[in-house]
Amino acid sequence: MTRSMYRLPFLCTALLILVLIQAATCQAKEISVELVWKLGQAGWVEIEVEKGDYRLIVDTTILKFPAGSSLQVGWGGWAPVLRINHEEFQVFRGSVLEIKGINPGSLRVKTPGAQAAVYRGDLHLSWQNSHWQLVNRVDREDYLKGVVPIEMSNEWSNGGSEALKAQAVAARTFLVKHTENGKKTITDSPDIDQAYAGKLVEGEASAAVEATRGEILVDDQSRQPIEALYSSHSGGYTEDAKNVWGKSDINNVSHPDPYSQAVGGAANHWRFIVSAPVLGSAFGLGPVQNVELDKFPSGRVKSVRMEDGFGLSKTVTARTFVKKFYPFGQPIQKFAFLGSFFEVQKIAASRDPFEKSGLTVFLAFQESPASDLASLYPKEQGPLLSRILSSSLGPSADSQPFGVFIFDGRGWGHGVGMSQWGAYHMSQLGYNYKEILSFYYNNTLIRKI
Repeated sequence: MTRSMYRLPFLCTALLILVLIQAATCQAKEISVELVWKLGQAGWVEIEVEKGDYRLIVDTTILKFPAGSSLQVGWGGWAPVLRINHEEFQVFRGSVLEIKGINPGSLRVKTPGAQAAVYRGDLHLSWQNSHWQLVNRVDREDYLKGVVPIEMSNEWSNGGSEALKAQAVAARTFLVKHTENGKKTITDSPDIDQAYAGKLVEGEASAAVEATRGEILVDDQSRQPIEALYSSHSGGYTEDAKNVWGKSDINNVSHPDPYSQAVGGAANHWRFIVSAPVLGSAFGLGPVQNVELDKFPSGRVKSVRMEDGFGLSKTVTARTFVKKFYPFGQPIQKFAFLGSFFEVQKIAASRDPFEKSGLTVFLAFQESPASDLASLYPKEQGPLLSRILSSSLGPSADSQPFGVFIFDGRGWGHGVGMSQWGAYHMSQLGYNYKEILSFYYNNTLIRKI
């Protein structure tokens, strides 16, 4: 009798605790992703319920929003406006719009002139500084299914499935690390956090997410999530985190990476050519006569010193230098500036153009270190270096009498942590994802959360 009197409250308390733990676990599995990569300055957005049943919440008004329903939000020139299911536009005087799932499916999001994206989970919209801010509230593992194939490729499942698993663990670890300590939102931008493109990119890589569900990398001493950094191609040598962000990290140290050699196409070896005047004008100098590189032990460039023909000089960090020529938003090709792992050589004019006397004649190279530029600028006689402004600007009508600089580089990205192309090569050689992660991240263990 006495035992049964005490057992019931104890059992109820235990059940309550279990329910609270499960609720907290479910809540923790959802994350908020601010959609800034391609929707960061959206003035007009159309959202359609592709599948499932939702609720549309306009401040305190709640409307049914089943499959086929649509919402358009825009700017009327003086105030934000919205239209529900193709009815009349109305001025939006509130602060928050939410599309929340009852039986969640997927939401198609489109802006004028842009390709539609599809997201699982819920959407939160708010009008901020003359544009709409969109936040996707989505399950953590579903989020990763929209990350792994855009950070790597679904096509890598054929021979590279272990690399996809390694990417899934690294991306999950990055997510956990960057949403800890109360931070609830991560962006979809590869320039800020990691790339996320929603449901449309889901494919074979989803199997890698499922196979590693809940697994993250932790430091083997502290047991805390590491900073799981990664880039496309190390160029054959990974970089120390301190040399990129100024902070030491025992999990991300520089070391040789033979698995990233002779793979990756343009990322493995690229070449950028720029004329001396264009190079100088990019940094407020006259035609550059000399370039000096200061390097880290890995071989990556730390800083670039340029001197023009007037005696003026300027020194910039490698990051600043690369950003001047990096092909933002452009397809990656071998005539692009992809990182800070490079050498430089100058092809000079036949006579110094800064001399006061004499006629300057720039050599018209038919065979040169850049003779493969013929594929970029096809001519019967091959490219004339004297006419090239830069690999990205193309040739000029007139000869350039100040020479050109040729930057031969390896790798793509900062080079810290895992090299994605190196991971792919390791997978092809038979290494599993745990061995791949162990090679690229020091002093780590895999833990399931």
